[in-house]
Amino acid sequence: MKNIYRLKKIDPGTFTLEDWNEYYDFRLKCDALKNVPSVFKTMEGLKEFNVRNIEENGEERYQVWKNEVVNGIFLFNIEFKDNQEKRFTYLRNYMIDKYLDIDLLKVVFKKFIDFDQQSNSLAIHSIDGMNDYVEDLFNISMGSVSELYELNIKEANIEKIDTWLAESPAKFPNLRIDFYIEIPDDLLEEYAAFFTQMIEDLPAKAELGDNKITAASIKLDQETEKLGDCGSYRYLIFNELNQLIAMTNVSVNFNHPKEMDQYMTGVRKDYRGRGLSKWLKAAMFKKLVADFPDLEKIKTDTQPENHPSRELSKQMGYKRKGIEKDFLISRSQIVQFLKEK
Repeated sequence: MKNIYRLKKIDPGTFTLEDWNEYYDFRLKCDALKNVPSVFKTMEGLKEFNVRNIEENGEERYQVWKNEVVNGIFLFNIEFKDNQEKRFTYLRNYMIDKYLDIDLLKVVFKKFIDFDQQSNSLAIHSIDGMNDYVEDLFNISMGSVSELYELNIKEANIEKIDTWLAESPAKFPNLRIDFYIEIPDDLLEEYAAFFTQMIEDLPAKAELGDNKITAASIKLDQETEKLGDCGSYRYLIFNELNQLIAMTNVSVNFNHPKEMDQYMTGVRKDYRGRGLSKWLKAAMFKKLVADFPDLEKIKTDTQPENHPSRELSKQMGYKRKGIEKDFLISRSQIVQFLKEK
């Protein structure tokens, strides 16, 4: 059976108050179908969040109905904007159906062609093989790959976590660990530079997007997150010269604190192999369970080549849950595909 998809572009330039209210109701229905609480408490918050991402980040967002049934949203954003050789568009899929069937793929391709004339290709995400068929369909290779891990709070190795946390201060007397929800202005430049370096240090095929993180982009992300009652918990470690040498981050949806995503746990090269990641992850775990009694799961990802990270996660009680991939499909392949279809 052929599926029929209907799209509506979220356009701050033409949207009326009625459009925004309809979009807010649409998002509420999506959240209900996913059985999660809404991130946005008001239409005004949703509007401001979308306007900021569209106008300041250059995104393009669409509501999607599948056979006239609410199916969520997808959006396009551009990576490597200042590098014409690497420039591509990333498809962010927030639809209820994560599978991109051929009918939906054609719809997405048509919108991509018109979205950014300078993008060389389109990146498509796949979890546990869901959209891996595009690899054979277009004879392409993976752009990136990572393994997914999940920690059930009830199955965490509390004894080991407590041991790491208790031993670390004595083991690292000249280092300090600080907690942040929002990175202060005087730390933004150093934090952004360190984050960028950690991405660059990842193994090959571990990161598809633009590696450059800036103080301005971090500040904008923090301001935008607050519109949806979201944020990040962060633990940073500094040396005796007050230099940032290690970090870990967790995305927090304060309206839905049952599941969280831990990302970018990294240590400066000359401090690796000493156990700083254990200190970071133990401190973060204890902070999360103390602040969010209803927390059930912490998710994270790592690259297949990153054996130390994978082993540390396993010691804490994390279990491998799957694999995710990104595929890059060139503009010429997409144009040819649309001609043939």
